[in-house]
Amino acid sequence: MSENRPDTGRVFKLFRDSTRGTGNAFVRDMPLSARSWSVFPGVWLALLGGSLGGCIDAPADEAPAVARLVAGWDPLACGDPHRIVVELEDDGGIKRSASVPCNLGGLTVDVDHFGSYHGRIYAWALDASIRSITPIAVTIDQPIVDWFVATPL
Repeated sequence: MSENRPDTGRVFKLFRDSTRGTGNAFVRDMPLSARSWSVFPGVWLALLGGSLGGCIDAPADEAPAVARLVAGWDPLACGDPHRIVVELEDDGGIKRSASVPCNLGGLTVDVDHFGSYHGRIYAWALDASIRSITPIAVTIDQPIVDWFVATPL
């Protein structure tokens, strides 16, 4: 039975002899800057993490939205390129607004609480004045309120 099995000591010795000296060959051939990356990865990680940590871990400015008004219109009826703006204001005077290109066909306005909102929807372009001003009143009584409007031109 011993004739069929390889001598593991001999195989290990062959493997060790064939790989001896290659462990540091890569490090010896690297330039100094690359060698410092391989020798001190913890130091580089600490420096990088410390310098970028303030950018990544920024607190949110405001509380997350409780509900959303999803306004939609027919994007094929937009005509010349312009933007659609929805401005909302609650009874406490807190204003929310959103603006998108008309050809997107919809926008979302995040609101802080359920209740009644009033405001306006209108179209505007850079070289033109505000047009198609329509006063709106909407009641937000669920987390997502869908609202389809005639395309502001």
